[in-house]
Amino acid sequence: MGRSFVPADQYSAMGNNRTDFEANYHLTEHGDFVWGSHCHDFYELYIHYQGGQYMGVNNDIYDMQPNELFIISPFVMHGLVVEQNLVNYERAFLYITSDALKRASCGQIDFDQFFQSVVSNGHCQFSIASEDAEKCKALMIRLQQNQQEERVLSRFRDYSLLLPLLDVICETVEQNDPVENTVLVNNPIRDILVYINENFIQPIRVDELARRFGVSVSYLAHTFKKYTNRSVYDYVLYRRIMLAKKLIPGNDSLIAISEQCGFDNYPNFLRHFYKYVGISPSAYKKSVK
Repeated sequence: MGRSFVPADQYSAMGNNRTDFEANYHLTEHGDFVWGSHCHDFYELYIHYQGGQYMGVNNDIYDMQPNELFIISPFVMHGLVVEQNLVNYERAFLYITSDALKRASCGQIDFDQFFQSVVSNGHCQFSIASEDAEKCKALMIRLQQNQQEERVLSRFRDYSLLLPLLDVICETVEQNDPVENTVLVNNPIRDILVYINENFIQPIRVDELARRFGVSVSYLAHTFKKYTNRSVYDYVLYRRIMLAKKLIPGNDSLIAISEQCGFDNYPNFLRHFYKYVGISPSAYKKSVK
């Protein structure tokens, strides 16, 4: 069944039809998670409480310990890496755009610059004090409940909850060194991920990739999907479309962008953009304008 068309003025990459920020808290007692590596055009401030195993961010896999904060920048590939069913998986996360961060800054701090300076060396994982983690959880839950309401007062109250949440997160990042907690996955897959992330706009064939890194096609297909929950083909296409999303707000034509992202013809680009984003490139351009 095909996906129904979503008008540009209703497009939202977040749930609940939010286009600025969205808070989420979840405790899953038992779950067989199959989440592919993904990225989005806003920040994700993610706190892991318990039950998770590994988080993949770009080319690295991080061991997830209780009370750890992950700073995920816009258009950075990331996703949960699951080797067995999760039990009591508890997490809270805030999706927030650069524009919403700017409004929340009260003209006192450039959040974009602050977070980018934090992750500029590839560091994205921080330990957060248990009392601060619990404070963030309470604020996330209240935000999650409040964002269901449509009253103007509720939108004001959003920021009264958002500001102390950002304050705790910024204080945590500023006062603590990043956690050096990457997991050494088998070298071929990490090297393959690095290669794809640096060359995804070029033609990539699985058999040539396997030959380049000295592994079998079946091993590559199986192990790559284990760590990304995507096939190599799907991963490459997804990365191209996410790059297109990043470029579309600029001044280049959509045809030029499709070529810059590695598509040999515009109809092919159009079909895959709609598949992954849910609206056409022109509708997306209108929505972000």
